Amino acid sequence: MSANARSTQPGASATLPRPRARRDLRRFDRILAAVLMPIGPAAIAVLRFVIPGEPVGESIAADPGGQRLADAMSTIAVFTLVPGAYSALRVLRRHRPMLTLWTGALLVPAYLALTAGSMLGAADLTAIELGTPPNEVTARSEALLATPTIAAMLLLFVVGHITGTVLLGITACVARVVPVWAGALLAISQPLHLTAVIIENRPLDLAAWGLTAVGMAFLAWRVLHTPDDEWDLPPIRTA
Repeated sequence: MSANARSTQPGASATLPRPRARRDLRRFDRILAAVLMPIGPAAIAVLRFVIPGEPVGESIAADPGGQRLADAMSTIAVFTLVPGAYSALRVLRRHRPMLTLWTGALLVPAYLALTAGSMLGAADLTAIELGTPPNEVTARSEALLATPTIAAMLLLFVVGHITGTVLLGITACVARVVPVWAGALLAISQPLHLTAVIIENRPLDLAAWGLTAVGMAFLAWRVLHTPDDEWDLPPIRTA
């Protein structure tokens, strides 16, 4: 009897390939999420403090360094606000799924809409550096802001990020994933930002976005202490 025939007989042992475990990156995911979560609001806090005021052209011409710093902070915010918000929603959704759904529906589109205005300041600075008269830069900037697409996206950003952050703080309080006072600071931070914009108070605006960053840092701490099995499913083993 051949070896192949013997291997098919009942009781014959067969060597089966062992399933291979894929690398489990859930801990890395949580650490990266926790790091990113407060960075976006902190970058916006700095942006709101240094960004040149009105009229735009004249202000940039007087302080081009402020606009350069604002552009850098805007770039950081564009790449960190959405991942940070998604991570915060991820840690909340098992506790309060409906509130989390509404929070995400407001906050994520708002942060995506921020990209509409993120390059306007860089375009204005470039125009000043190329020698365009400041009054023409101001007129062009105002015309761009008045275009339907950019105006709609900026309105989405303003309404969505303020109401979304309020709801995020409320959801964090109700879910008891952070101390109530930390959730309350998060909830009041963006109405405080709106107040600062209305009364043109930059230190207050810096503090308001700073409170948003502090609230996100508390949520980030919760992410760091979330078990891997609660954060995500483990990787699938393959043959």
